[in-house]
Amino acid sequence: MQTVTAYLDYLCPFAWRGLELVQVAAPQLGLDLELRHFSLEQGNHRANAGLPRNAPVWKLVEQPLEGPRALRAFLASHAARQQGKTAHLRFALELFRLRHQDQRELGDDETLVDAVSRAGLDLERFMADLEDEEGRRIELGRDLEAAGELAVFGTPTFVLPSGDAAYFRFTQLTTEPELAVNLWELYTAVLHNGAHIETIKRPRK
Repeated sequence: MQTVTAYLDYLCPFAWRGLELVQVAAPQLGLDLELRHFSLEQGNHRANAGLPRNAPVWKLVEQPLEGPRALRAFLASHAARQQGKTAHLRFALELFRLRHQDQRELGDDETLVDAVSRAGLDLERFMADLEDEEGRRIELGRDLEAAGELAVFGTPTFVLPSGDAAYFRFTQLTTEPELAVNLWELYTAVLHNGAHIETIKRPRK
């Protein structure tokens, strides 16, 4: 198995599509997914404009729960992570689907409980882990610091076993296994290509 690290933000529909794609392709390609978090709100905050990615002055983990839109979702994601990597992936997928398919509010208690239920997690344990807010904020802070060291700027950003990392976005949801594998292999081929292609971007009308 080869570990691929995915930096995600639950606010981002492209992060959802990217995670759906790679989790479909992973079994056929022998990939082990590790989910980590990057905050678009922190990355794009005006107080951090012009600063190095690894030196923000406005930090998500220092904000009140009722502030940033995604903070509680991130903390909930870390609570789910306490039940193991597989459980965390299932929870992340269900929370993304609730947000971007069903248009549910991310920080809403009912949304989080539904994500736990759909993912088959232990709800009592999840709620207890979520109540340890300080512990979850520390874990989230580590994710955001790691993202800063990599200079992550958008989601999804995938870090390959080779150490190559890049952000990419698909406009269409891809859940058909053969197509998902083909798209993932195309993405990784671009990263590994000796031409060192950095940006491919279509014009938008």
